[in-house]
Amino acid sequence: MLEASQSIALRGADRTPIAADNSGMSLRQSSGSVRPDPQPDAGALRRSDPARAGARATTRQAGTFLSRSPAVGSPENFAALSRAAGEVRALLRLAVPIMLISLVNMGMGITDATMVSAMYGTEAFAAVAVGSDLYSIIFYLGAGIVAGVAPFYSAAVARNECLERARLHRSGWLVVSGVAALTMPIVWTAPNWLALAELDAELLDAGRGYTRAMALTLVPMLGVALYRTVLTSAERPRLFLYVTLSMLPLNAAANYIFMAGLAPVPSLGPTGAGVSSLLVASATLGVLSAIHRRVRKPLPPGRAWPSRAEVTSVLRVGLPIGIASVGEVGIFLVATLYAARLGAGDVAAHTLTLRAAGFAYAIPAALLQASLVRMARAESVADRATTRAVAAGSVGLSLAAGIFLCLTLALAASPLAAAFFDTTPTGAAAASLATGLLLLLAVLELFGTPGSAATGLLRGQKDARAPMTYSLFGQWVVGAPVGVLLCEVGGLGVTGLWLGLVTGTAVASLLTIRRLTASR
Repeated sequence: MLEASQSIALRGADRTPIAADNSGMSLRQSSGSVRPDPQPDAGALRRSDPARAGARATTRQAGTFLSRSPAVGSPENFAALSRAAGEVRALLRLAVPIMLISLVNMGMGITDATMVSAMYGTEAFAAVAVGSDLYSIIFYLGAGIVAGVAPFYSAAVARNECLERARLHRSGWLVVSGVAALTMPIVWTAPNWLALAELDAELLDAGRGYTRAMALTLVPMLGVALYRTVLTSAERPRLFLYVTLSMLPLNAAANYIFMAGLAPVPSLGPTGAGVSSLLVASATLGVLSAIHRRVRKPLPPGRAWPSRAEVTSVLRVGLPIGIASVGEVGIFLVATLYAARLGAGDVAAHTLTLRAAGFAYAIPAALLQASLVRMARAESVADRATTRAVAAGSVGLSLAAGIFLCLTLALAASPLAAAFFDTTPTGAAAASLATGLLLLLAVLELFGTPGSAATGLLRGQKDARAPMTYSLFGQWVVGAPVGVLLCEVGGLGVTGLWLGLVTGTAVASLLTIRRLTASR
């Protein structure tokens, strides 16, 4: 439930062709291979914004990375391959810690769900799940908006612009404050307005305390999301990872104390899981803030507060990211609600596949963020060869990762389904369904992983609207109708829903890759 993750040791210098590894807070000087650019003014930021510059400006460099290739065996070809190989190594150094962060966050969510279910039963778990799912949707929206800082911050790190990083950090906090003020009341009052949608009133009332605790948790968690964005953009995600790992035992201990009660703390029941989340989020934010104050550099003379144009530029990138995130989460949530109408076997098979998808998605999500950071840094030095190397390395690595995920899921489908379900007739039917769904998930990852990397590359160029449009079109305009049609008219049940999800993902990924590879 907590989307927090951090770490306490600083990484070594980045040895890739773009620049030395500089932290956004306390960072070593560049080796001199990257010449600082003049600091952009507000007008320059507006001129560089993709919404104003148009599609040709946002795809000009990355979109031609496959064109005009030198002859095979030429020195230029070997140099390009060397650059691409260097980018693959840099992407892996970024992506592996980011992937582990996602897995640690899943571990926290699993811990919360397991403890609530074990201590208070299925009804309590269901009451908590309503508030948890709503919180997750709102948080993904807010965290996506905050992520609009990433391409600008990565570029400032590459140029070693301390004052610009400070303004971007403060821009992030202004965005966090605005998003929290708008979204916290939505979660706080959720039991009231969800009742209007004819949800079980008793269930909503039982989860009211937990839901309100999670509404308060949004505030520190959005701050944590900002630090995650800043540290990842500075190519130091391990700091975030280590802090999150240190919070795992605190999360479990706080769950037990607040749910069961331990003098002088009273027993709060399932609400205690929400209070625990608030405590862990606040502690995580406090640790990150303390580290930031301790290691940041003194600011040079100049304006340290962002202008309205700078904050607007962050929002122009962040809002599409947030909307796309909600769209992607929402389609799977709707599929879950739809599957609940189809019978126990369909629901069980869908649930197992969805859990597997959550773990598998850690890899493409990590590649997306790593690709964004590397492309933003490459764009900041205005080196076409470096930009092509980043794009080639990212696409090549994502293709390999997609094939790996596809083969792994395909080979594990039957054994995993057999191990998860019992041998009763219902269990056997669910296992058979789940095997087919896991195979469809394998195909989904084969298409989705390169699409995620392409999305990150476009966002690194501050082009966030096109990937958002393709995602919404693929998932909701194509995938959802296909899934419902195959489920209802074709009589395929939950298998039809997953065929729709695969189709939507494939369409979105292909459109995004086409956008990336299109030249002027």
